[in-house]
Amino acid sequence: MKTFDEAERIPRSRWLRVGLIVFISYLVAFADRTNIGVAAPQMAHDLQLGTTITGALLGAFFWGYIVTQIPGGWISTKIGPRRVIAVSMVITGIMACLTGLVQTLPALITVRVIMGLAEGVIWPSFSVIFVRWFPARERARGIAFAQYALPLSSVVMAPLAGWMIDVLHWKTMFVLQGLPAILMGALVWMFVSDDPATDHRLSSTEREFIMQNRLAGTGADGSFSSVLKQSTVWLLAIVALSWIMVIFSFGLWMPSLIKQYFAHGFTAVGWLTALPSLCGAASMFLNSWLSDKPSNISRGWFVAVPLVVAGAALLAQHYIDGGLVFTMVMFCIAGAGLFSPSGTWWAWVISKVPRNQAAPSIAVINMFASFGGVVGPLIVGFYARGGNLSNSFYILGYFLFAAAIVIAYVIRQTQSREVDAISETVIAH
Repeated sequence: MKTFDEAERIPRSRWLRVGLIVFISYLVAFADRTNIGVAAPQMAHDLQLGTTITGALLGAFFWGYIVTQIPGGWISTKIGPRRVIAVSMVITGIMACLTGLVQTLPALITVRVIMGLAEGVIWPSFSVIFVRWFPARERARGIAFAQYALPLSSVVMAPLAGWMIDVLHWKTMFVLQGLPAILMGALVWMFVSDDPATDHRLSSTEREFIMQNRLAGTGADGSFSSVLKQSTVWLLAIVALSWIMVIFSFGLWMPSLIKQYFAHGFTAVGWLTALPSLCGAASMFLNSWLSDKPSNISRGWFVAVPLVVAGAALLAQHYIDGGLVFTMVMFCIAGAGLFSPSGTWWAWVISKVPRNQAAPSIAVINMFASFGGVVGPLIVGFYARGGNLSNSFYILGYFLFAAAIVIAYVIRQTQSREVDAISETVIAH
């Protein structure tokens, strides 16, 4: 088995072809999911929507996204992730374009729900690719590479969306930003393979390296019913719900909160919206790199600590009146804390479930996370008294504290089981 020093000399097709296409696909899909946050103030004005109804529209995507998580994981395991991702990207692009073409609120909500149904299968399918294509000690970085799409979609697409809304129209923005998803669906179909074992474009050296090292850091094979019986899976699902509801509420409502400081124009709002995400991208790289280094520290701490920092920043933004500059500094700290655990989190989750059940297990956890995408925007919109989002945005910080507490409990629970297993082995001998 090759060491990771030797791995530096291994060809990197898994990164340049598979990883890069996965990243760009998720970047495009995530932008189509979240660009509605930049358009929300103008859409609410044009369609005469209150904050609660706007919150429902922002969360409508997740009504569909929840439904296809588990089926998507199961299908991608059975028939391979390539076809599932490709078809999903095409449908996502079509629905993104239709967001700018339909004329009524019910039609908008319907289109967003269908987009969620299509996109719900993408991340469980990606999880199959991560397990098959990336060795254990590269997995957090591989997942983080795809997860860079979360912050970078705002860094790249939010300023572009704001400019398009100012120069063109929010309807035109949706159409133009929906077209790349259709292109990426075609590229996935042509260039991504389901498994390195059957990829004829892969060198024998790299194939051997992947096949020898990919099973480390994953749980033993097991049944899906055994996954559902694990308390750890349900605790991780609670963490995902609390954390991801904050990520999406943060991304979808932040442009509207920033817009309260500006009387006109969306371009400045788009640029300011990008700053916290830029901090998130930088912190994600550092955090995933540190968590991939061999050590006795649980990956879970690389998730819990950043979430506490992000929660504290959201609370400080509310309780300290410092104007736009202070608000943006706190949002940048919150963005760094929210996004930095993304790659580390899924690598940690994969280590807790049977390797042959990675896709459906992640689908269960991601289903809970998606439900957070439904309730989070609604909570912020409902408690925004008088339409002032500052009255409710800080509530998200408390959910992050709760998530960190559950993570600490899971870490302690896992360590106790390992100690018990060692004790039983010693007694047996």
